[in-house]
This record gives sequence, C-alpha cells and structure tokens, in this order.
Amino acid sequence: MDMNLSAEERSWQEHVREFARAEVAPYATRWDETERVPREHIQKLADFGLFGLTIPKAYGGHGRSPLDALLAVEAVAESCGVSGRLVVDHNFGPTGMILHYGTEAQKRAWLPKIARGETLTSICITEPEHGSDANLMETTLTPDGRGGYRLNGHKRWITGAGERELYVVFTRFGDIPGKNGVGCALVPADSPGVEDGPREPTLGLRGIREAEIMFKDAPVAAEQILLPAGPGSFGKLMRAYNGQRVGAAMVATGIATAALEAAIAYAKTRHQFDRPIADFQAIQFRLADMAILRDAARLLCYRAIQSGDPPLRYETSVAKTFAAEAAIAITNSALQVFGGNGYSRRYPVERLLRDARMFTLGGGTVEIQRLGVARELLR
Repeated sequence: MDMNLSAEERSWQEHVREFARAEVAPYATRWDETERVPREHIQKLADFGLFGLTIPKAYGGHGRSPLDALLAVEAVAESCGVSGRLVVDHNFGPTGMILHYGTEAQKRAWLPKIARGETLTSICITEPEHGSDANLMETTLTPDGRGGYRLNGHKRWITGAGERELYVVFTRFGDIPGKNGVGCALVPADSPGVEDGPREPTLGLRGIREAEIMFKDAPVAAEQILLPAGPGSFGKLMRAYNGQRVGAAMVATGIATAALEAAIAYAKTRHQFDRPIADFQAIQFRLADMAILRDAARLLCYRAIQSGDPPLRYETSVAKTFAAEAAIAITNSALQVFGGNGYSRRYPVERLLRDARMFTLGGGTVEIQRLGVARELLR
C-alpha cells in the first residue's frame, strides 16, 4: 500500500490547514470554556466544503476519497479537536452508514442536507447498561400494526444530542435476541417521542454536547429503516462504523500534532540556565519520542482508511488503539516540557491533554479494539 501522499493530496491538506488556522484555532479555547461551538462556526466548516467530502456529487457532496476526508480531519483537528470530530461525523460514521446502506430515497433526502450543513447527524448506539456489548442493546423497534413501528429505549453518551437534526439509531427489532436482532433506523430529532436527556459534564472536548436521548413510542415509518435486522446486519453496521473509528484516531493524531508543535515552539523560547531548554538533551529526547509516536499514529490511520470502504476491522482497531494511546502520551509529554506553565489554563497543552483522553474510551475502548485485533489474528 502506498503510504506517500501525492502533491495534490498534500496541497489539499495544506489548503484545509490554512483555513483551520484562520477560522478555527483562534476560538478553540473559548469553545472549551463556554462548552459550546456556535452553529455559525459549524456552518463555516460546511461552507468551506468539509462536510460531505465522501458523498458523491450526485447526492450533493464533493466526491472526494475517504483519504482526502481523513486528511481534512487531521488538518482541522490540529487547530481544534471538537471541530475535527464534526468533520468526522459528516463524512464517516452516520454519514457513511446512509451512504453505504441507505435506499435511493434516503440518500437523496439526507445526504445533500448533510453536505450543506443543514442537517447535523449523530449515531445512537450506547445505552446505560450496554456500551461495548452493543449486540445486547435493549432499545426496541416494534410494529405498530399500521405498517410502521414504534421506537422505545434509552441511549447514553450520544455525541451532539440535542444539537443535531438526525439520529442514526441502532435498535433491536422486536424480541429477536442477540446480534441478529439489531438493525438501524433514521430518526429525525424533532420526531414525537424523542426527548433529550441531561448533558454529561465531560473532562475534555467540551464544545460538543454528550448527552442522553430517550425514545418513547417514537413513530418510525417503514421508509426510515436504514438496515433491517437479520444475519449479517449488525456486522455491516459495525463495519461502516469503522470509518468513524479511523476518523476518531485521526482527530487524536491531530491533537497530538498540536501538542508537539506547541512543545517545540515553547522549548525554543523558554530559557533556563541562560539557554533555551531545547538545547538540553532531555528535552530533545522527549520531543523526538513525541514525533516518533505521532508519525506512527498518522501512518496507521492512513493505512486503515485505505484498507477498504468501509475500512477493515484489523487495520481500524490497530490505528485507533495506537493513535489514542499515543495522543495521551504526547500531550502528557508536552505538558511536561512546559513545566509548571503546562498546568496553567493560560497555555493550550492542558486542554489538549484533556481532549486527548477521550479517545481510548469513546467509539469502542482500546480494550475492545485489542480484542478485535486478537480475533483477526486467530481467525
């Protein structure tokens, strides 16, 4: 597999990076403090063309490759992890599920709106008692006797809950047990019976609301079924979710890059013992280790996104595990380079450390990813 970027790909990423440095980076700290990214900023991401990159032009998208979309994620995440996650959601994850499994009518109804930023979307998988064991979920879709369905259940840790227009909901169809009973439905946020729950007060990535959603006899028409339950359906949904996981790994990598660059700049300007601290071998070794981890994470993400469409499980799990743990190590090292100043909220690295901490947990913990890697090795 060719891991070298073409001149066109490098130019595209730098184009996005320049936009992010001008329109995203100056506000990242404010969004962390206020715990909110204004909708007008989200619209700027869409207007610049960062939503719907993976959506074909026939459905109102930009028709770019998954790698192009991932390069955009990396460039944006270097300026703001929250904004990077927004780019992920509207190119991979819920967007990818509609693109891969939606009917023609569903694609034409939703994909152009996603690309324009008119419809923001989230995946609803996790429940209060079921996170990693998603195949045991209790949210249920039952026939209403009139050709439609009623959705009942409780979802937790839903990214963007209460701030988005469309939910891609994983649900059990009737009383079919196990993973063969799990399918997926498209549920507009303004549907009757859809209720937002309390927000989780999170450690990092505070600009995006993480919250609960309750479905109480929410009506779901037959044409809203994205993928019905049956043998293989759960596997297809989780395969599509791999795109979201690679995107998350790249957000972690972008955050790590921001921490590395901040540490390098600080080491050059901070003087101790009449010398910049960058002259000390202890600092040089720390920076070198940070760069090695970041480069490896980046290359694993590039490999994963090119492993298939949607990406394959092994490459995805390797990338997510390594990038998530590398981001924690790199941001922690950056804080150490800053010394006492790193512990202060006047400097960016404490926020980067807090933001990085989520990626070993959300979207499938690193423990679950390691199980996935082992199963592929032993298959």
